[in-house]
Amino acid sequence: MSTMMINGLMEALVGWLAETVNAVLGGLLAFLTSSIFVSPDVTVLPQVRSIAGNSAVVVSACFVVAVIAAGVAVMLGDSVETQYHVKHLLPRLVVGFVLSVFAVPLTGALIEIANALTVAMAGESAPTTETVAFVRARIASAMTDPSNALLIAVIGLLIVVLMFMLVAGWLVRIGLLVILAGIAPVALACYATPWTQGAAGLWWRAVLGCLATPMLQAVAFSAGIDLLVDPTSNLPILLGLPSSDTLNLLMVIVVLWTTVKIPSLMRRFVTQQGRAPNITGLILRTVAVQGMTRGLGRRMPTPVRPTRSI
Repeated sequence: MSTMMINGLMEALVGWLAETVNAVLGGLLAFLTSSIFVSPDVTVLPQVRSIAGNSAVVVSACFVVAVIAAGVAVMLGDSVETQYHVKHLLPRLVVGFVLSVFAVPLTGALIEIANALTVAMAGESAPTTETVAFVRARIASAMTDPSNALLIAVIGLLIVVLMFMLVAGWLVRIGLLVILAGIAPVALACYATPWTQGAAGLWWRAVLGCLATPMLQAVAFSAGIDLLVDPTSNLPILLGLPSSDTLNLLMVIVVLWTTVKIPSLMRRFVTQQGRAPNITGLILRTVAVQGMTRGLGRRMPTPVRPTRSI
């Protein structure tokens, strides 16, 4: 009797979990729109314009101080080297000031170019609605088999978690774009000196990483889902595997996991320091050092001292 009660409770729990997953997937349709893989033009937001305006005031004050300091150094500097360095610093100040003035429009142009590339490579809209409908249909079909009910419920829960991670990454990326667009005048003004140029390079990598992430995600997600949703080009059938609802749901997990992992790859690109090491030179140096070490490790012959004649 107890065994029957436990089985009944397990079936009820699995059924409730499957219904909850199905309901959550339906609620995700409000968030999983085609714009999830498109970067909005955050430069039109009043908050961004306010931050950018304050950044421009800071940049203008710093440039006034820098120009005055350069002029004083030229007038009071007696050495030719001081005047040489100051004259080479003035063009950098001009370039940094011009870039800081057009920093916000430049950011908006980069966003438009990235969105155009995303649409050109992945289409007008990503198959987000088709994905949710496909997953819900596969879960409902697989739940008819009581032996696979628990496995299907767990797989559906994983799909829901990955979709929530996809939406969370989209919101984080928008927030980061707002910050980068606001500090754009200060970041591009860092080209004014060779000591602050690294900060400008970091800003460029961060902006390009934020804009390249949705483009790569759209391509990976659209291509992966099309291989599952389209019945004429279903990936398990093309691979010669037996078509089943469980296998299709596992393939959806693979596609979502790949899409969610793309921001971490972009993060490595943004946070990298300096250039990549020269592999060829590293190998040659290693071989040379090993050869020298081997040569020094050999026992040198003891020199014969000449004897004095008596």
